[in-house]
Amino acid sequence: KLSSHLTLVNFPPRLSLRTLPSGGPTMILALLLLSFPFATSLCTPSPSTSTSWPFSAAPGSSYSCSSSNGGVNDLGGNAPTHCAADLSSVYMSVTAGSAECLQARAFDCKIPMRNFTSLDYVASLESCGGTWTAPLWMTPDTWQWGAGSGEVDSLEACPRSGLFMNFAGGGSQLPVAGVTLDKVEGLHVTVRKDDEGIVTIATCRQEDELVDGQCGKPSYDGCDDCLSSGEFACWCNGEDNIYSSGGCTSGTDCLWTLVSDIWNGVDGDEGYMGCMVEVPELGLEAGKPNLASKCAVSVENIVVRGEGGGAIQWGEGSSEAC
Repeated sequence: KLSSHLTLVNFPPRLSLRTLPSGGPTMILALLLLSFPFATSLCTPSPSTSTSWPFSAAPGSSYSCSSSNGGVNDLGGNAPTHCAADLSSVYMSVTAGSAECLQARAFDCKIPMRNFTSLDYVASLESCGGTWTAPLWMTPDTWQWGAGSGEVDSLEACPRSGLFMNFAGGGSQLPVAGVTLDKVEGLHVTVRKDDEGIVTIATCRQEDELVDGQCGKPSYDGCDDCLSSGEFACWCNGEDNIYSSGGCTSGTDCLWTLVSDIWNGVDGDEGYMGCMVEVPELGLEAGKPNLASKCAVSVENIVVRGEGGGAIQWGEGSSEAC
């Protein structure tokens, strides 16, 4: 693994990286763009979880999902980890026959929305039909106002009958074209926030559609035009957009966190009821876990950029490992 902080120094025509003079822990979520090999299938999970992994998968609880034991990451020692060859990653898989809730959160790497410009990653899913999963999403520290919260569910099987680019019910939400939950291999996802605070989500095949390590940049003229596009997902409100969301107003800190999860439990909040829909072709009733699921998810090559496409300025309270 790399052993020092990294920063972006030259975007066009080719990305380059340099090592900062200050040593320290690895910047796992740093800008490693063109140094990553293509991730084209589900990764191999690490046999043990590194203490340098910026995510936490400790047992806990969530309003959104309760396992048969009542919590999260609380059944038989099964919990998310990282891929064997990439600490900037998440891997998780459910156990067939278990009603479990799995989640990894990058608690200590706070993303200031006013500095944030984009998030990129590569997702692969296998055997996830009828299973509510969100391979990687962004949640504000202060979650309020539902569809106006500012939550960015960049890739989510909600409803669990397909794969979507979502915003907690807000904005323009779209299905991901040409995929099924049975198998998704090497899907590149790019989340962008423009200078006006408009947020977009685009997906592409990384082998032949990437431009400087990202899916092509969406084209639109203002909020209304963005919302009417059928080619990419969009969140805006025509005012201050993401800056006037529930996560960035009324005295909030305007900080977001990266999260990855598979929710296949027995109960949850309104989100659970909205996503755990009936799937007749799999014999699944609404609100019931898919006990036949063998869903496995990997997210690799996570890249977070700040102003000008450069290194993100992590928010107050973030770990030195970020």
